[in-house]
Amino acid sequence: MAVNLATKYSTQVDEVIRRGLLSTAGTNNDVEFGNASTVKVYSLDTAPLGDYDPTAGMSRYGTPTELEDTVQEMKMTQQKAFTFTIDKTYESDSPEGVRNAGKALQRQIDQVIIPAIDTYRFGVLADKAGTKIYRELTSENAYETFVEANTAITDEEFPIEGRVAFCSNDFIRLLKQDSGFTKATSLAQDRVIYKGMVGDCDGVAIIAVPKRRLPEGTAFIITHPMCAPAPVKLQEYKIHRDPPGIAGTLVEGLIYHDIFVFDQKKKAVAVCFDGEEPEEQEQSGQQSGSGNEGGSGNEGGEGGNNG
Repeated sequence: MAVNLATKYSTQVDEVIRRGLLSTAGTNNDVEFGNASTVKVYSLDTAPLGDYDPTAGMSRYGTPTELEDTVQEMKMTQQKAFTFTIDKTYESDSPEGVRNAGKALQRQIDQVIIPAIDTYRFGVLADKAGTKIYRELTSENAYETFVEANTAITDEEFPIEGRVAFCSNDFIRLLKQDSGFTKATSLAQDRVIYKGMVGDCDGVAIIAVPKRRLPEGTAFIITHPMCAPAPVKLQEYKIHRDPPGIAGTLVEGLIYHDIFVFDQKKKAVAVCFDGEEPEEQEQSGQQSGSGNEGGSGNEGGEGGNNG
């Protein structure tokens, strides 16, 4: 004789707990796009400092020349969207609340939208960094490498206060094992001020970032929020009940965003990759004769000013 056992489905949905948006600590909203998709940011050069000559008549201060300027175009490119439906028949056959459209939308934001924004932002910061270090990292050189990257930024006379470092958990693990780090500082959380912050190193706030959100091989990115405007022009989410052609719920989302690095502030960004420098990158560096990132700024019309 067959025995049929009852099956019960729980109303509890197994949710994935996510970290939230982590890149905000290293960005700003200083560039206003308004109704434009492109903004031009002007940077004025400086004049050389010379000797004052009281005997030079009308040229005692030197020979005046017109200050030159450079223009950086920032064009927004990231228009991302999603859509899904929750059929009314499926919803009626499921435990109450399991196919809730509002919860499904929040899940989409937490698990898809936020990680995607972080991944894009970290990718641009790493690509535009003025200092790029490639090194096989160990528990013996992790702290030294971090200090080297941070010192490169300091030597360019950028502010020390306010810097943040987005670090992979693998790098943080090596840092904790480095005797140089443990003697000099700690990852104590007595002054946590940013989402994801786990402490500080060499005066820089350390934010732990899941590996999947960082460019491949990235150990850490040190930056200052003044370097990178990250505009979000549109962030729109809609829940339509019984729209034409659908018995149930239609959910749609649109986010229009981007990130740029000011040309004059690229050297305030440093990135370290765990491993050897890619061959094509190495050849490019030899041709340019420089170990630091150069070239023009982000592409990306209103006027702005990069002070």
